Amino acid sequence: MQKIPLSKYLEQKTQAEVAAEIGVTQGAVWQMVRAGRQIELTIYDDGRIEAHEIKALGKCKAVA
Repeated sequence: MQKIPLSKYLEQKTQAEVAAEIGVTQGAVWQMVRAGRQIELTIYDDGRIEAHEIKALGKCKAVA
């Protein structure tokens, strides 16, 4: 299993290829990139690929 940021994976593949692998449209991949979303791909040994978005939940507060 390997984890790789979408931006790094797109250095090796086209947006259309990535879209087909994760089951979305090329336009959806373009929007992810354009918006600067933190998308991480998990590439399993059997060839499956999953995409996950990494984002903060809630607001962080300073701890006193």
